[in-house]
Amino acid sequence: MNSACAALDAQSALRYLGQTVLIEMVFEEEPDPIWRWVRVVGVVLPAEGLRGGPHFLTLKPGAEKAFADEAFWENIRTIRVMRYRDRHGSGNVLDRIAHPNDPRSRAALPARRNSPTVPANGSTGAANP
Repeated sequence: MNSACAALDAQSALRYLGQTVLIEMVFEEEPDPIWRWVRVVGVVLPAEGLRGGPHFLTLKPGAEKAFADEAFWENIRTIRVMRYRDRHGSGNVLDRIAHPNDPRSRAALPARRNSPTVPANGSTGAANP
């Protein structure tokens, strides 16, 4: 298990049951994390002899008839419950999540609005190539 993964146990996992969540998943064979927006419809708890380990059963939001996907706890770095306003607002929720310090991150910070160099509409006036 990756040491940067979320610490989930039976009690904390059950709080996500029935919730729509944003999950950041990491895998040894993938260099970049994978983000999934899902609804948790089931929880498979730790048990002796369980192949694969404990996990969530998830569906894509809006899916009416589908087989559930598995999200194994050992691969989840962060998990966040999405509120109604998050799902139907601007859609920009990733900047509000507390990310672990990732030296590979090269994300640009948003421009400061209403500063001497950036007007209220966010435009710098520079042409995009």
